[in-house]
Amino acid sequence: MPYTQILSIIIALLLIVGVPPGQEPAFSHGMVALLWLIKLSCWAGLSAWLLSRAYTVSASSRLLDKLQWASLILLTADFYLLDIKTHLVSLPGASVFPTLIEIIGICIYLSYLIVLWASNSWVLHRQGLSMSRLSEDLKSRLRLILPALIPYLILTVLGDLSGMIPSPEVQDFLKGPNAQLVFLALFIVLMLVCIPPMVRVIWGCEPLPDGPARRLIEDFLKRIGVRCGEILLWPLNGGKSCTAAVLGLIPRLRYILFTPCLLRHLLPQEIEAVLSHEIAHIRHRHILWYIIFLGAFSAILYRVIDPLGTWLLSHRLFLEMLTQLQNKPEALTSFMAVLPLGVLLVLYFRFFMGYFMRNFERQADLYVFETQGHPWNLINALEKVALLSGGIRSQPNWHHFSIAERVAFLSETARNPDLKDRHDKKLFVNRGLFIGVTCLIIIMFNFLPIQSWEDSAKSNLTQIYFEKLMGREEQRPEWFLVLGQFFAKNEEYARAEEIYRRGLDLAPENPEILNNIAWLYVTAKDPEYRKPTEALIYASKAAGIKPTGHILDTLAESLFVNGYVARAITVEEEAMQKDPSKCDYYRTQIQRFKKGRRRPGSSSHVE
Repeated sequence: MPYTQILSIIIALLLIVGVPPGQEPAFSHGMVALLWLIKLSCWAGLSAWLLSRAYTVSASSRLLDKLQWASLILLTADFYLLDIKTHLVSLPGASVFPTLIEIIGICIYLSYLIVLWASNSWVLHRQGLSMSRLSEDLKSRLRLILPALIPYLILTVLGDLSGMIPSPEVQDFLKGPNAQLVFLALFIVLMLVCIPPMVRVIWGCEPLPDGPARRLIEDFLKRIGVRCGEILLWPLNGGKSCTAAVLGLIPRLRYILFTPCLLRHLLPQEIEAVLSHEIAHIRHRHILWYIIFLGAFSAILYRVIDPLGTWLLSHRLFLEMLTQLQNKPEALTSFMAVLPLGVLLVLYFRFFMGYFMRNFERQADLYVFETQGHPWNLINALEKVALLSGGIRSQPNWHHFSIAERVAFLSETARNPDLKDRHDKKLFVNRGLFIGVTCLIIIMFNFLPIQSWEDSAKSNLTQIYFEKLMGREEQRPEWFLVLGQFFAKNEEYARAEEIYRRGLDLAPENPEILNNIAWLYVTAKDPEYRKPTEALIYASKAAGIKPTGHILDTLAESLFVNGYVARAITVEEEAMQKDPSKCDYYRTQIQRFKKGRRRPGSSSHVE
């Protein structure tokens, strides 16, 4: 499987989704098209020049892997510098089907990969290292990665269609956490049921014709008790690549794949040894473990992302960094937000999952000792594959030990059989540790002081904004109003009073600030800040400037606490006439005034 391309596509999707569209495009349509074509041409020339300096298939393959990662830089430039997404959101249907933007973005990324693959094919053909036709090579590479995109596209299109359902209950469900569980379940169903038959069609696999090779494979499967839906001939790279694979967990939807090259060059006992390796993936449920790893990553990310963000926001240094970024271009701040998740994805897949993938492959190699009793047929098959593939015996791979390492370990195990049991035990322990650590991470967030972090984050945030507000040359009354409301709501009366007074210094006739400081003085829970006389002064002034319902209500409350009950009832009735939409509230107020009951403290009183 082309794991590197699949991982790079995941990162590409993250980059595409992560950038917000701007209000206005940074460049015109024509300028974007021109710059993009220039960039594509430069990429083609650079790719061909670099690849021409690799003189072996192995060196070319290693360089190609690096250049595939480098192509993400071009995509980043498209969406974060050329601002392509702002142009894409104006396309017909993009507002209804946001997935359309992601599909076009992936097509842009694939264009860079296609140019890179075409350059590689041209260079190899020119150097006499490959006889494959360009169209054949490109078709083969695209076929390999297409199945990785289909589950994502199906789920996102379903999400778009679900968003069009005119039902409040459905929309509320889609916004909740249970919707994510449903989509995760759909993803698993796709992986188990739909993907294997889909891959069979996309990869152009046909049933292996009846003959010695098919009978050999069928007899071997029957002998070890493994069922499969079909044995397929896999025309990878026009049948020139030498490899095998197994697809699917459900027996009726499970396929054993062999390329023509492998069947043509291996002896019957070597074919059995390779088949033994593929069957081991079924025996040890490696495919199921890959699904578990993906699910665990999603679950951990779901549980960690919000608490981690809250914890970071509870630290003043991090908040100050964020406020500094507010003055930077929006594309830069978006990229800075996407970057940590992209790094986490690479670390998890290339290093954590890469460790298990390499050792799963080694465990599959060792299964040959159970089926044939020795590794020599598998070693011969591996050496032939290395030779037929262009001398890749020592080529390193993040998800696969090199053929040289595999051969060395098999030979060592033949001399020391205990290595097999030790390797199985190591994997068993490591899988157990993985499950334990995953459960611990998911559970432990129930016991973290998240509420305390949220309070610290709010306090730090308001303090930073307050300091910046006080340091600005240009100041607006509404800033003081909003900050004062926030502090009053959190019962930080001293700071709320200070901010309201500063706002009044700037705008002494602002009725909303007058209203809010009056409401603070008349309803504060702390007796130190209960100032009925001052409340009445401020409320009277606010009502004289702007006699709206909520301001008259503040005046009525101030009159009531100062002992002017009859006047308070009259003003409350006037407030009810001004704002009939809140009649129930005002009637409750009037009844309370008549009974002489004081109200509990409140935070702010705004329209």
